Formats: sequence, structure tokens, C-alpha cells
Amino acid sequence: MKTSEVFNDLINIVGKKNILTNDEDLTKYNNDWRGFYKNKSLCVLFPESANIIKKIVKYCYKKNIKIVPQGGNTSLTGSSVPSYNNKEIIINFSKLNKILEIDKNNLTLLVESGSVLSNIKEYLDKQNYYFPIDLSSSGSCMIGGNIATNAGGINALKYGSTKENIIGLEIVTGDGSIITSLSKMKKNNTGYDLKSIICNSEGTLGLITKVLLKIFPKPQNNFTFFAAYDDLQTCIKSFNQIRELYYDKLESAELIPNLSFEVCIKNNFLKKHFFEKKMPWYIIFRLNLYEDKNLFQDIFEKNFNKINKNISDILLPHSIDQEKKIWKFRDDLVEAYKMEGRIVTNDISIPLNRMDSFFKTAEKEIKKMSSKIKIHPFGHIGDGNIHYNMILQNNISHESYLKLRNKIYSFVNELVEEYGGSFSAEHGIGQIKKNSLLKFKSKNEIDIMKKLKKVFDPKNILNPGKIFDA
Repeated sequence: MKTSEVFNDLINIVGKKNILTNDEDLTKYNNDWRGFYKNKSLCVLFPESANIIKKIVKYCYKKNIKIVPQGGNTSLTGSSVPSYNNKEIIINFSKLNKILEIDKNNLTLLVESGSVLSNIKEYLDKQNYYFPIDLSSSGSCMIGGNIATNAGGINALKYGSTKENIIGLEIVTGDGSIITSLSKMKKNNTGYDLKSIICNSEGTLGLITKVLLKIFPKPQNNFTFFAAYDDLQTCIKSFNQIRELYYDKLESAELIPNLSFEVCIKNNFLKKHFFEKKMPWYIIFRLNLYEDKNLFQDIFEKNFNKINKNISDILLPHSIDQEKKIWKFRDDLVEAYKMEGRIVTNDISIPLNRMDSFFKTAEKEIKKMSSKIKIHPFGHIGDGNIHYNMILQNNISHESYLKLRNKIYSFVNELVEEYGGSFSAEHGIGQIKKNSLLKFKSKNEIDIMKKLKKVFDPKNILNPGKIFDA
């Protein structure tokens, strides 16, 4: 079938204003956030309803046309861009963005899957409610993509990842069928839990169109403090003490190396260091409060002797503005370190009791690969999810970069497995981690996944080339 005929058929389904076919217009949708993948799509569609998505999928199923579902295109594994050249269409969900219903009795929010995460959070904030998923990309990522990758973020310590915060889904499967499972009941043991299967599936089993979210009463206040440490082992010991003391309130605990300050200051994301004396490690803590903040701070300061033995220095913000600056610094890390050089990113999780040993072993071996590598690990220490990243010099050739990157990936993933961790804690598999999945998952698990793929997507038209090759 000719491409022009496909375009005409798709225009009849979505309307002329909702399709892009020009190569120049398609570039930003074809390229992933990190610039690793630049395969060309045939076109990008912008459907405005679940019914139109159903028609698109039915058409593609009949014509055997491959589909890449795309939200904010913030994936770090290449899962939201084409796997092949000129063989796939992209369905972008940005026009499927309505907030449909808030149910304050049952604490649920029904939204379309193209709703931007920050818009959901802002809407709920005005209603005095709270959705806890919080990511650096909150201003552009969409809730459908968050579910498809089971995004975690800085608040997973208390609230869990995305799958713990959804109650129901509506999806379109690979043959164009719609499955609607939007019961508001949190206790619902009526057979297999299909939403849990869709989480982590990265658009390979179904296209998410509606989402029923679990929401919470808005905390009365937040309490942030920033602690500095002499070494990582002391840092972890201190975190455990603070978790034991404030378990029910502790929402976030973000590990920060001193290199983060250097990178943010150098690239004008931060004017000056928050601390007078530089230390190797820091943790930003945030607690949810359903009580008066000033009274809590008084109690915190009285209890400080219970946790201060391991803390070298501590910053207690004096205003909401100062708190915001601290968390903006955390959010800006991702952009700041990208500006430093060529980057190698690892989204891993490591048991806390083995993290210090892992860091020392990994650094020793990575420095043997190249002494010029700057190691920049940061992230969600509360659940052991660390972005174990590296910055390489800008003048390295592309071929040398790819060779070194792949060598680091292979080494880090092997070491993670040895330490009882996970080589993909919250970013998913996409295109970049397929070999690791095949290596570290059992054959039985992979076989089951492939059978599920066949059931939901008989012709393998949904996001082919992601997670594994069907």
C-alpha cells in the first residue's frame, strides 16, 4: 500500500489538522530526549478521543501498520520513539488531555491519558487534594507514559511508584478492542488485575486512554531539611535513623553528591553552594505534615539530638521560597549535568546495606576504563533507586563514546545483579536495555511476557522493538 494512500485514510480518521507528515515537523517526535535514537516515523497523529484511537488501531491492525504511542517523549530508554526507519506511525496523546471527574468521597480523579502530570497536580492542589507522583519532567511528561513505564520519582519512598497510585484504566488493545476497567473500588478482587499488567508494559500491550487515579487529602504543610555527611556509609546510617523517627511522615529522601553543586553552579542553575563547608554527600529530606509546621519544627529541633551524631551540617530553610530553591536545585540536576559533557546514565536500585560497597567497587573499576570519567550518582536513596551516572569529556569521538558507554552499561548491570539490585529501577527497558533484560530475566519469565504480548497484540503492531523483539 502506498504511503499517500495511508495518509489519506488516516486523515479521514483524525482530520487534516491532526496529522503531521513533513520530515522537518516530525523531527522532534522522532528523536528521543537523550539523542540516542533518530529513526524516522511515517507520520504523527494527534487523536482527540479514545474512539478515534480505536479507529486508528483497527485500521493499523487491518493494514499491519506499526504504532509508537507517545506522551511527552521524556523516556530515557527510547521507548517513545520509532525502533525502525519509515515503518511506524506515532500516536501522540497531547490532545487527549481532559480532567474528567474528581470524586471527593472515594478519593479518585478520572483523567485522559495525555494529561500532563504537573497539570493534574495543580488542579488537585486548587481542590485541596494531592497526587504524589513527582518527577523532574513533571511539566512535560503525561500520565499515560508515567503508567506505561511505572514512573517512580522523588516521593516513591512514601507513596510507591505510579502503579500503587492508580485504581483503574481504559486501554485500546492491538486489535482495536477497548477494555474499560474503571471501578472506583480500591478493594476489587474480580479476577486478574489487568492494570498491573499494563504498568511497565511501555505501550506494547495496549494504548492507555483513560486513567482513574488514587488521590489524597492535601498535606497541611511540608517540612524540608538538607543534611551534609562525611561519607556514604554515615549518610545511609543517618537516613535509617531519620526514617525510624519520622516513618509516617517521610515523603522524600534525595541523595546528592558535592559534584551536583559544582555542575549546577558552573552552568548557572545555582548561584552559590547551600553549605559553607563542602562535604562529599548530602540528603534532601521532605516530610508531609498534617499539623502546624512551626509546632513540628519545635519538636524536630528538640529531637535533633537523636539524629545529629551522624550529621556533619544541616540546613533548615527559613522560608517557603528557600524550600523551593532547594527542590529546584534537585530538579535542575538532570539538565545541568547534561551540559557538562557526554553522559552515561544508569537507572539502578541497590539494597541500602550494600550501597557503599557497590559505589566503591563500581568507581574503582570504572576509573580503570577512563580516568577522565566523572561519576555523578544521585537520586532516591529512600528506596535504593540511584541514578548512577557518568560525565565524559565532550571531545570524545562518537564511536569511542558508544564503545565506552556500552562497556560501562555491561559492567554496571553485571555488578548490580551481583549485589542483588535491579538494572532498571524506574525508567523501563525500551530499546536500550533489551539485551540486559534477556540476560538477567529467566527464560520462563520472558516466555510468559511474550505470550502476554501475543494475547494483547496479536500482530505485534504496538510499539515493536521495545522491551524485547517479539
